[in-house]
Amino acid sequence: MEILFSALLAYLIGSIPTAFLIGKSLYGFDIRKQGTGNMGASNMVAVKGWKIGILTGAIDFMKGLGTILIIKGVSPHWTYQMLFIAASFAAIGHMYPVFLRFKGGKGTATLAGGLIGLDYQVALICMVILLAFIAITDYAAPGIIAVSSVMIFLFRIFGYRWGISLLLIPIAVIMIARNLENIQRILLGEEPGLRAHIRKKKRAPQKGA
Repeated sequence: MEILFSALLAYLIGSIPTAFLIGKSLYGFDIRKQGTGNMGASNMVAVKGWKIGILTGAIDFMKGLGTILIIKGVSPHWTYQMLFIAASFAAIGHMYPVFLRFKGGKGTATLAGGLIGLDYQVALICMVILLAFIAITDYAAPGIIAVSSVMIFLFRIFGYRWGISLLLIPIAVIMIARNLENIQRILLGEEPGLRAHIRKKKRAPQKGA
Protein backbone atom coordinates (compact mmCIF):
# COMPACT_ATOMS: atom_id res chain seq x y z
CA MET A 1 0.00 0.00 0.00
CA GLU A 2 2.82 2.41 0.83
CA ILE A 3 4.40 1.78 -2.57
CA LEU A 4 1.12 2.63 -4.32
CA PHE A 5 0.77 5.77 -2.20
CA SER A 6 4.33 6.81 -3.06
CA ALA A 7 3.73 6.27 -6.78
CA LEU A 8 0.47 8.27 -6.72
CA LEU A 9 1.96 11.11 -4.67
CA ALA A 10 5.00 11.29 -6.94
CA TYR A 11 2.84 11.28 -10.07
CA LEU A 12 0.65 14.12 -8.79
CA ILE A 13 3.66 16.22 -7.78
CA GLY A 14 5.31 15.54 -11.13
CA SER A 15 2.09 16.53 -12.91
CA ILE A 16 2.30 20.12 -11.66
CA PRO A 17 2.78 21.94 -15.02
CA THR A 18 5.53 24.39 -14.15
CA ALA A 19 6.17 25.86 -17.60
CA PHE A 20 2.44 26.17 -18.30
CA LEU A 21 1.76 27.94 -15.00
CA ILE A 22 4.72 30.32 -15.40
CA GLY A 23 3.76 31.13 -18.98
CA LYS A 24 0.13 31.77 -18.10
CA SER A 25 0.61 33.64 -14.82
CA LEU A 26 3.59 35.82 -15.77
CA TYR A 27 3.23 36.32 -19.51
CA GLY A 28 -0.30 35.30 -20.48
CA PHE A 29 0.68 32.69 -23.06
CA ASP A 30 0.35 28.94 -23.38
CA ILE A 31 3.84 27.38 -23.62
CA ARG A 32 2.33 24.48 -25.56
CA LYS A 33 1.65 26.92 -28.41
CA GLN A 34 5.10 28.54 -28.34
CA GLY A 35 8.44 27.40 -29.73
CA THR A 36 8.62 23.62 -30.02
CA GLY A 37 5.44 23.19 -28.00
CA ASN A 38 7.33 21.20 -25.40
CA MET A 39 6.27 21.97 -21.85
CA GLY A 40 9.70 22.14 -20.27
CA ALA A 41 12.63 24.34 -19.37
CA SER A 42 14.41 24.03 -22.73
CA ASN A 43 11.43 25.40 -24.62
CA MET A 44 11.03 28.16 -22.05
CA VAL A 45 14.67 29.12 -22.66
CA ALA A 46 13.95 29.37 -26.38
CA VAL A 47 10.77 31.38 -25.86
CA LYS A 48 11.55 33.67 -22.91
CA GLY A 49 15.30 33.42 -22.30
CA TRP A 50 17.70 31.86 -19.83
CA LYS A 51 16.44 33.40 -16.60
CA ILE A 52 12.89 32.13 -16.92
CA GLY A 53 14.13 28.88 -18.43
CA ILE A 54 16.44 28.25 -15.47
CA LEU A 55 13.62 29.09 -13.03
CA THR A 56 11.36 26.62 -14.80
CA GLY A 57 14.02 23.92 -14.76
CA ALA A 58 14.79 24.53 -11.08
CA ILE A 59 11.15 24.08 -10.09
CA ASP A 60 10.85 20.96 -12.24
CA PHE A 61 14.03 19.66 -10.59
CA MET A 62 12.53 20.26 -7.15
CA LYS A 63 9.46 18.22 -8.11
CA GLY A 64 11.72 15.18 -8.35
CA LEU A 65 13.91 15.93 -5.34
CA GLY A 66 10.99 17.17 -3.25
CA THR A 67 9.07 13.97 -3.88
CA ILE A 68 11.89 11.87 -2.43
CA LEU A 69 12.30 14.18 0.57
CA ILE A 70 8.56 14.18 1.29
CA ILE A 71 8.35 10.40 1.23
CA LYS A 72 11.35 10.11 3.54
CA GLY A 73 9.75 12.67 5.84
CA VAL A 74 6.22 11.28 6.05
CA SER A 75 6.93 7.57 5.91
CA PRO A 76 8.98 6.27 8.86
CA HIS A 77 9.28 2.90 7.13
CA TRP A 78 10.29 4.06 3.66
CA THR A 79 12.16 1.62 1.45
CA TYR A 80 14.35 2.01 -1.61
CA GLN A 81 11.62 0.34 -3.66
CA MET A 82 9.33 3.21 -2.70
CA LEU A 83 11.94 5.84 -3.52
CA PHE A 84 12.98 4.41 -6.89
CA ILE A 85 9.37 4.00 -7.97
CA ALA A 86 8.59 7.53 -6.76
CA ALA A 87 11.51 9.02 -8.71
CA SER A 88 10.20 7.33 -11.85
CA PHE A 89 6.59 8.38 -11.33
CA ALA A 90 7.52 12.00 -10.64
CA ALA A 91 9.18 12.12 -14.07
CA ILE A 92 6.26 10.26 -15.65
CA GLY A 93 3.90 12.81 -14.10
CA HIS A 94 5.87 15.61 -15.73
CA MET A 95 5.73 13.87 -19.10
CA TYR A 96 2.08 12.84 -18.84
CA PRO A 97 0.42 15.32 -16.45
CA VAL A 98 -3.12 14.53 -15.42
CA PHE A 99 -3.84 18.26 -15.18
CA LEU A 100 -3.11 18.89 -18.87
CA ARG A 101 -4.60 15.84 -20.58
CA PHE A 102 -1.37 13.84 -20.24
CA LYS A 103 0.65 16.09 -22.56
CA GLY A 104 3.78 17.38 -20.82
CA GLY A 105 7.52 17.82 -21.18
CA LYS A 106 10.52 15.54 -21.48
CA GLY A 107 10.96 14.93 -17.74
CA THR A 108 14.74 15.47 -17.69
CA ALA A 109 14.91 18.01 -14.84
CA THR A 110 12.37 16.15 -12.73
CA LEU A 111 14.20 12.85 -13.14
CA ALA A 112 17.49 14.62 -12.31
CA GLY A 113 15.98 15.83 -9.05
CA GLY A 114 14.80 12.32 -8.29
CA LEU A 115 18.26 10.90 -8.95
CA ILE A 116 19.81 13.43 -6.57
CA GLY A 117 17.34 12.30 -3.93
CA LEU A 118 18.22 8.66 -4.53
CA ASP A 119 22.02 8.92 -4.62
CA TYR A 120 23.94 12.14 -5.23
CA GLN A 121 27.03 10.25 -6.45
CA VAL A 122 25.13 8.52 -9.24
CA ALA A 123 23.35 11.78 -10.06
CA LEU A 124 26.64 13.69 -10.36
CA ILE A 125 28.07 11.09 -12.74
CA CYS A 126 24.90 11.30 -14.83
CA MET A 127 25.25 15.08 -14.87
CA VAL A 128 28.85 14.87 -16.06
CA ILE A 129 27.82 12.46 -18.84
CA LEU A 130 25.00 14.78 -19.91
CA LEU A 131 27.19 17.89 -19.91
CA ALA A 132 29.93 16.07 -21.85
CA PHE A 133 27.46 15.11 -24.58
CA ILE A 134 26.08 18.65 -24.71
CA ALA A 135 29.60 20.07 -25.03
CA ILE A 136 30.49 17.63 -27.81
CA THR A 137 27.24 17.53 -29.79
CA ASP A 138 25.59 20.87 -28.87
CA TYR A 139 22.38 18.94 -28.10
CA ALA A 140 20.86 17.54 -24.90
CA ALA A 141 18.99 14.60 -26.42
CA PRO A 142 22.05 12.37 -27.08
CA GLY A 143 23.22 12.92 -23.51
CA ILE A 144 19.79 12.16 -22.07
CA ILE A 145 19.68 8.90 -24.02
CA ALA A 146 23.19 8.04 -22.81
CA VAL A 147 22.30 8.73 -19.19
CA SER A 148 19.07 6.76 -19.45
CA SER A 149 21.04 3.84 -20.86
CA VAL A 150 23.64 3.68 -18.10
CA MET A 151 21.97 4.92 -14.90
CA ILE A 152 20.68 1.47 -13.95
CA PHE A 153 24.20 0.06 -14.15
CA LEU A 154 25.58 3.01 -12.18
CA PHE A 155 23.23 2.29 -9.29
CA ARG A 156 24.33 -1.33 -9.37
CA ILE A 157 28.00 -0.27 -9.33
CA PHE A 158 27.31 1.85 -6.26
CA GLY A 159 25.94 -1.13 -4.37
CA TYR A 160 22.22 -1.19 -5.09
CA ARG A 161 20.71 -4.61 -5.72
CA TRP A 162 19.56 -5.47 -9.23
CA GLY A 163 16.03 -5.80 -7.86
CA ILE A 164 16.18 -2.11 -6.91
CA SER A 165 18.16 -0.76 -9.86
CA LEU A 166 15.93 -2.47 -12.42
CA LEU A 167 12.94 -0.52 -11.14
CA LEU A 168 14.28 2.33 -13.29
CA ILE A 169 13.89 0.36 -16.54
CA PRO A 170 10.39 1.75 -17.38
CA ILE A 171 11.44 5.40 -16.98
CA ALA A 172 14.70 4.76 -18.83
CA VAL A 173 12.80 3.29 -21.79
CA ILE A 174 10.33 6.19 -21.80
CA MET A 175 13.11 8.78 -21.64
CA ILE A 176 14.94 7.16 -24.54
CA ALA A 177 11.78 6.90 -26.63
CA ARG A 178 10.80 10.53 -25.99
CA ASN A 179 14.24 11.82 -27.01
CA LEU A 180 14.50 9.73 -30.18
CA GLU A 181 12.15 12.30 -31.72
CA ASN A 182 14.79 14.95 -31.09
CA ILE A 183 17.50 12.74 -32.59
CA GLN A 184 15.44 12.41 -35.74
CA ARG A 185 15.07 16.20 -35.99
CA ILE A 186 18.81 16.63 -35.38
CA LEU A 187 19.61 14.25 -38.24
CA LEU A 188 17.20 16.15 -40.49
CA GLY A 189 18.76 19.47 -39.52
CA GLU A 190 15.52 20.70 -37.98
CA GLU A 191 16.66 20.90 -34.34
CA PRO A 192 18.48 24.10 -33.27
CA GLY A 193 21.43 23.48 -30.99
CA LEU A 194 22.28 25.17 -27.71
CA ARG A 195 24.75 27.55 -29.38
CA ALA A 196 22.07 28.65 -31.82
CA HIS A 197 19.82 29.64 -28.91
CA ILE A 198 22.67 31.60 -27.33
CA ARG A 199 23.43 33.46 -30.58
CA LYS A 200 19.73 34.17 -31.06
CA LYS A 201 19.45 35.76 -27.64
CA LYS A 202 22.59 37.83 -28.19
CA ARG A 203 21.23 39.16 -31.48
CA ALA A 204 17.85 40.02 -30.01
CA PRO A 205 17.28 43.82 -30.03
CA GLN A 206 17.32 45.51 -26.63
CA LYS A 207 14.32 47.50 -25.38
CA GLY A 208 14.55 51.12 -26.35
CA ALA A 209 17.16 50.43 -29.04
